[in-house]
Amino acid sequence: MKRTLLSASALLTTLLGSAAHAEVIKVVSVSPLTGTRATLGVEFRRGAEMALRLHTPAFNKLGHSLKLLPLDDQGNPTRAGLLSGVLQGDNHILGIVGPQNSGVVNALAAALKPSPIAMVAPSSTNDDLTQQGWNYFNRLPSPDLAQAGVAAAFLKAKFRPRRVYVVSDNTTYGNGLTEVMQARLAAEGVKVVGFLGASTPEQIEDVLRRIKGLDADLVYFGGTDLAAAAVLKAMRKAGVTVPFAAGHGVFSAAFVEAAGDAAEGVVFSSPMAPLDKLPAAQAFLREYRARYRAEPNPRALAAFESMNVLLLATLNEIGGVKGKVPTRAQVMAAVRKVNLPACTGSGVCLNPSGPLSFDASGERRTSRVYMLEYGKGGVPELLSTETTSR
Repeated sequence: MKRTLLSASALLTTLLGSAAHAEVIKVVSVSPLTGTRATLGVEFRRGAEMALRLHTPAFNKLGHSLKLLPLDDQGNPTRAGLLSGVLQGDNHILGIVGPQNSGVVNALAAALKPSPIAMVAPSSTNDDLTQQGWNYFNRLPSPDLAQAGVAAAFLKAKFRPRRVYVVSDNTTYGNGLTEVMQARLAAEGVKVVGFLGASTPEQIEDVLRRIKGLDADLVYFGGTDLAAAAVLKAMRKAGVTVPFAAGHGVFSAAFVEAAGDAAEGVVFSSPMAPLDKLPAAQAFLREYRARYRAEPNPRALAAFESMNVLLLATLNEIGGVKGKVPTRAQVMAAVRKVNLPACTGSGVCLNPSGPLSFDASGERRTSRVYMLEYGKGGVPELLSTETTSR
């Protein structure tokens, strides 16, 4: 027994000595890890962790110690300055997955402009984000304009509404989505009878009065999960029973829990599908369940894919040269060159959501928009799928 312990000690010393000489490469996940939005932020971190574990052996073989640095943005754009200081101050950081919310993405990307770092955003959809000329910014989901086009046509066919009232939660995401949604509904010949931002109890009461006064027969909401649940519950409590539709902000266990029975029947668009509907995501789903003893939100898969893009780009730039550390600029360029076809066969799939590459603005070339509806118990049911291309 003593000999075994000595051998293990010697081996540990050897491994620690090797690690001390390894070149450190850090990648970052940015999401809310505390506060009301932490549930989805933790999903981001977990998805990024799973991708990191997948690629760590390849980096180790090339003489690199690969590290994940999870940063908490609290879902608050005002933290962008602090976070950018952390990111720009550590030269070992070569890439960022996130942030989760469009408002934080916009603030952080702008703050990083003087000293950019490759960013791959898993879920931020505001149209303006890819219109800033940021050669370091890329995103996976279909933007608001694409989602609004699909959603407006779908809602018209399903509900045949005459008078729609549109509500935002006053966030960058909610305002951007509701703006393009109003235009798309009008293009479909559906009348938008009013619009209001509602993020406080007083504003929600104002919305309810207007919906009743204007005789709206459908309410469309753009914004985050808990804000959506607050508006929906207030509507139902006030006896407003018209259909409630929304964007992917409501694709969240927190929304279902907060809305309770009112969640049933809510129709929403999403750039992400339920994972059980993606054949190529089943290996990810099994590993996530085994590792975290929980059911993943699709945002975890989006973060997994985003981190895969970032790490694959870094490996491509290293080019098999042991000990080589690419520059931030090289990684930024390499991300735009990533081109992953749809997965086939039973091997490891880096992009279960489908083909993955970016155009010159950082927009994904091929993406999907899903229409879903919450059934009994808050289980999302897939209603339709549409592919959009750039």
